[in-house]
Amino acid sequence: MSHLDRAIDTFNIELEELNSALVRLKRNEKFDSLIDFLCQENTRVIVIGMGKSGHVGSKISASLASTGTFSFFLHPAEAYHGDLGMIDKKDCILFLSNSGETEEIIRLLPFIKKNGNSIISIIGNLDSTLAKNSDWILDASVVKEACPINLAPTSSSTLSLILGDCLTLALMTAKGFKQEDFAKLHPGGNIGRRLLTTAKDHIISIDSLVCQENTSFEDLLSLVSSVGQGLILVEVGKGFGIITDGDLRRCLQKWGRASFEKIASEIMTSDPIYVDINASYHEMERLLVKNAISTLLVKHKDQIVGIVKANSLLA
Repeated sequence: MSHLDRAIDTFNIELEELNSALVRLKRNEKFDSLIDFLCQENTRVIVIGMGKSGHVGSKISASLASTGTFSFFLHPAEAYHGDLGMIDKKDCILFLSNSGETEEIIRLLPFIKKNGNSIISIIGNLDSTLAKNSDWILDASVVKEACPINLAPTSSSTLSLILGDCLTLALMTAKGFKQEDFAKLHPGGNIGRRLLTTAKDHIISIDSLVCQENTSFEDLLSLVSSVGQGLILVEVGKGFGIITDGDLRRCLQKWGRASFEKIASEIMTSDPIYVDINASYHEMERLLVKNAISTLLVKHKDQIVGIVKANSLLA
């Protein structure tokens, strides 16, 4: 078997296990009650797992926390040595264990039960001790790991991760978590920039970009070159037309020397695309792509106050 064949075989094995799990998930009659329970006010989700299950659990906890559900990951060994004090009686515990008999988890059950916490388990053995002590179960059992010796968690860890996503996104939808909520929790990096940026953040003044309707072609060439923005705005009554350097090139290609007999009003685009000064990054991006343009005019209280250019927005 080639290296590529092994990779493809891994993919197919895991995909087959995911399809089987989907059938079981569709039969889970308690899933809706689980989401309803977690939507209760002040319900926190404490995620606990050991080994590879712990790594998956840490990611699930991070996803929950970033989509509107208070959550943190608690290592079972640390919990057993003092960190159980981090668990409140109202918290819901999400355990991850393939066997359902993980020693570090099983020895936490007496405290969890006595404390009155509800238990969710993403688990691979429905007859295990953990399964029998759980209020809700997400079945992560697999027939075969993708590992060629059927030992390393592969299919099972992938399935656990996806079941965590199912839980997270169902809960996110039920809580009505929206884009603006996501933006508040993700102010940094590319995600934060895309969610929090508005036209106001990228506006370019039009003070040096305005000409009159009767401006000559020769003057237009000089203006576009001197302002360095690749365009000129043409003042038309209370509004503006727009002429880009591309418009000037196309005019020359079509009319040749006769282009120099033309004026701004004959070349301009009379209905440029506008956005409000508070328009979001996504709205600006959508308009630029939809209309295959590189510049948007920015309005504030029905007045043109500037432009936004695609190269600045997407930089």
